[in-house]
Amino acid sequence: MRKLIFTFFLIFLASVVSAQAKPLAAIIVSDDHYHADTLFPELAPWLEENYGIGTVIIHGHGGGDFENMDRLKDADVALLFIRRISPKAEQLEMFKDFLKAGKPLIAFRTASHAFSLSFDGTKKPEPGYAEWREFDALVLGGNYHNHGPNDQGTQVETMEAAENHPIFKGVDLKPYHSSGSLYFTLPIDEKATLFQTGTVFERTEPLTWLRTDPWGGKVLYTGLGHWDDFKDERFRKMVGNAILFLCGEEGKE
Repeated sequence: MRKLIFTFFLIFLASVVSAQAKPLAAIIVSDDHYHADTLFPELAPWLEENYGIGTVIIHGHGGGDFENMDRLKDADVALLFIRRISPKAEQLEMFKDFLKAGKPLIAFRTASHAFSLSFDGTKKPEPGYAEWREFDALVLGGNYHNHGPNDQGTQVETMEAAENHPIFKGVDLKPYHSSGSLYFTLPIDEKATLFQTGTVFERTEPLTWLRTDPWGGKVLYTGLGHWDDFKDERFRKMVGNAILFLCGEEGKE
């Protein structure tokens, strides 16, 4: 009888620990162009308070030598905001290993050219550092090749696919204007689920989409991520919901 009671106690204890467990999001950032170096770490306490999400900041401070990269292996999901960086070769391999394990990724704005030092490939990394020029097409399913005028921003429209999706639970779906220029991303993965489009001067491009990478991991990419977006409740809720969804939990308001 005592053994039975003890067994039930262990089961109960395991269920309590499981219920208290929260997803851990690794925020990988090295981008001073859109102030993400400051704004993304500042978003971490908001995610904890409003969504119960733990975070670890893996910071490159504008370069390719990242603090805390060894913590990536403990994370449930990675959030990537990097612009034209060649990381240390061993750190880039750690990021690739994370993806090859089938773990999910949320990539923001300049992540479409995260590991490409230049458009044409003429700029080369320093010894010990590495590029990953195929990242956009291979992992994100995109095709970044330019952007619209910086002073015009982007008219954001949310598609029907987002209406009942957990990533957009509690998010205002009405069209709105983002201060960030429109990224030109066509064509994207034909199997991707398109959630949002952006328009400038009657040119419309995919803006936010969900797809599966070659290793079976879910990847959400969004061209949003201008510094004004970080103040926007729609953007913040989308990020929080996406983390929970990609970690196997339902998004919440």
